[in-house]
Amino acid sequence: MKYLLKLSLIAALVFGAFASNAQSTVAVTSNRGDTICAGTNVIFHAVATPMDTTLRYRWMLNSTVVGGTMPFYGNNALVNGDTVFCLLTNAAGDTVLDTSNYHIMTVNASVHPSLITGGDSVCMGGTLTVSDSVAGGLWHSANTSIFTVDSVTGVITPVAPGQARVVYTITTGNCPDSVRLRIRVEVPGMPLTGPAEVCIDSMFRIFDTARGGVWVLSDSTIATPMFQPGRFQALAAGTLTVYHLVNNSCGSYNDSMTLSIINCDTVTAVGNTPVVSKGLSIVPNPATAGSTISVSGIYGTLTITDVMGRVVRKEDIAPAATYTITGLTRGVYVLSIVNQGQLYTGKLVIE
Repeated sequence: MKYLLKLSLIAALVFGAFASNAQSTVAVTSNRGDTICAGTNVIFHAVATPMDTTLRYRWMLNSTVVGGTMPFYGNNALVNGDTVFCLLTNAAGDTVLDTSNYHIMTVNASVHPSLITGGDSVCMGGTLTVSDSVAGGLWHSANTSIFTVDSVTGVITPVAPGQARVVYTITTGNCPDSVRLRIRVEVPGMPLTGPAEVCIDSMFRIFDTARGGVWVLSDSTIATPMFQPGRFQALAAGTLTVYHLVNNSCGSYNDSMTLSIINCDTVTAVGNTPVVSKGLSIVPNPATAGSTISVSGIYGTLTITDVMGRVVRKEDIAPAATYTITGLTRGVYVLSIVNQGQLYTGKLVIE
């Protein structure tokens, strides 16, 4: 009743104080409708008929003039019962030509969840229960390939190692509000894997199933860590031990592996027997992708590795054969052939 009385008073004020012109009318629409959630930004749009760019718009919130003179008005702080409408005026703004329809707003309050508690990591094979101090919401996983979550109890069940967000949503009427927390699914540390031999100046990687942890090198003069965990660069010849210390939701682990850093242009080893490489004569060098190169007529199994120590090509070549380079991108590669107990190596540059 009080809203009808308010509108009646406003209408009486408007129509009593200003003259109306039936040739110009105005209608207002709301991009969010008249029922919104608290804090929603609503844009009201006024359209005059006929269209006339000289006309001006006087926006009214309840009985107060708000906004400017443009045909748009926005507000993100409306409360229940607020009334928004528009007066269409002449260019000078001293004559009201029409009064728009009224938007009486219904504003529903939102219930806001609190911070999610219970932990942010879980081990594969286990479970994690997360909670929120504000009851009445539902849980869901942003990535069910990493973990699933019971929508009511908040029990997280890992599916695969990785990270994903758990989301808690409370909906009041048509007004949802959510909080999120990133959850890590972890695995125990396992035996390290990586190359047994690495050429000087090459980068190499040591793998562990467990993410994170601390990597330690036995000798920082022959290798150095790179910007990514588990990646290193060989600096000088020698024997290197790599340690990985892990402490996560699966427990504490400590593993290590030993590898040899060798000079691929001079001295290397076959098995445990040191030998002197005679070197491969690679022509042309540098080369381009698609080039045909000669490898000194040495035959056997040709292995090509990149600077990370990864094998990118391996195939048998015949005596006096040439080799066509395909599928190699620009960079430096190490070519090696074992023939009658002798290791032949050489570097190839692809431009």
